[in-house]
Amino acid sequence: MSASRRGVLAIAAGSAGGQLLALAAVPLLARLYRPTDFGTFAVVAALVAIIGTVAALRFEMAVPLPERERDAYALVTLGCVAACTTAVVGAVVVGVWGDRLAVLFGQPTLEHWLWVVPPTAAAMGVVLVLNQLAVRRRRYGAIGRRNLAQSTAIVATQLAAGLAGLRPGGLALGLGVGQIASALVLLRGAGLRAGQARAGRRDLLRVARRYRRFPLLLAPSGLLNVLGTQLPVLLVAAWYGGAVAGWLGMTQRIIAVPAALIASAVAQVYLAEMSRAVREDPGAARLIFVRATRKLVLIGVASATAVVVVAPTAFGFLFGAQWRTSGTYAQALALFMAAQFVAAPLSQTLVVFERHGRQLGWDVGRTLLVPGAVTVVAVSGLPPLAAIWSMSVTGALAYVVSWWMALRAVTAAGRVVPVVRPERELLPRG
Repeated sequence: MSASRRGVLAIAAGSAGGQLLALAAVPLLARLYRPTDFGTFAVVAALVAIIGTVAALRFEMAVPLPERERDAYALVTLGCVAACTTAVVGAVVVGVWGDRLAVLFGQPTLEHWLWVVPPTAAAMGVVLVLNQLAVRRRRYGAIGRRNLAQSTAIVATQLAAGLAGLRPGGLALGLGVGQIASALVLLRGAGLRAGQARAGRRDLLRVARRYRRFPLLLAPSGLLNVLGTQLPVLLVAAWYGGAVAGWLGMTQRIIAVPAALIASAVAQVYLAEMSRAVREDPGAARLIFVRATRKLVLIGVASATAVVVVAPTAFGFLFGAQWRTSGTYAQALALFMAAQFVAAPLSQTLVVFERHGRQLGWDVGRTLLVPGAVTVVAVSGLPPLAAIWSMSVTGALAYVVSWWMALRAVTAAGRVVPVVRPERELLPRG
């Protein structure tokens, strides 16, 4: 069995175990918490995703790329310092403007739980950094254990808080505990202590300059990327209220999150293999891309078809009549889910080939297109289901464009004849 296949299996095993546990707990959570509780949680989770994605200033994306371990360790240090700084700044923002944010989303109870967002987002940033270190060192087993520990911690905390009557904050607390558990697992398993040389101050400055495009271009791009996914959720909460946001949040918990975790298993191995191809054999990049596309399309189409056929009946039967609307939302989002499942893992191709400008352009376009469609539907007075459909169709179209851009990048790489040059000449000028 190839190393890449073993890596996919190791990550998928941890993800599968965690998701089976999470899915098994959903019927209980659906009866412990109300749709409005899930609405508050949807806002908290969206804010965590938005801030956490860029908390490390995207230095984590560069961790698999350097040839020297000292440089990789410097990137890890830079990312973790940035994440901790994010927590401090976020705490100040929540302390000063927390009540205004709660009013903005029409959920007064949100004010009491916004304090969970900064530390959870910072923990997410640390997890992203350490996860990329594990990818670099091909410690796929640690990533699988992280996925399992995260799901276990989230479910245990949310169930315990729900039984204790801590609503709606129990859902948010579970998210925070899950991120902390993930970070602890990776601190031990990602090979952080295996670096032969520790980065000094000069190393940090040199590496920060060498990879300055990541915080300068990829951080705004990453922020726009996650806004394209999460901003529609926040807009739905603001326009249609907590119950609709709760139904949407339940839908994403059931169909979007498991699909994303399965895709992330492929994405992390794909990133490692594509990064190695760039360093050693650029001509092999297109073959790696095509093979990954075929696998993802097969799984994505099968999953979306199953959702369309069984979702409304299954949601009502498993979670109670009050959640049947989530099943209808799931049908609408099946198209988006399939497109995201295929294109999101492969979008890292533009990062590996340092096509940061193109990635930024795509992120800008999607951030305008998807939330804009939701806003137009809401302003027009159309029902919530129409807004969900607008999210699905425009989001799917955006991911088709993302896949096409990645294909062009690997095709162009295959036409380039590699030239061996001294290492100092490989560094960008200026």
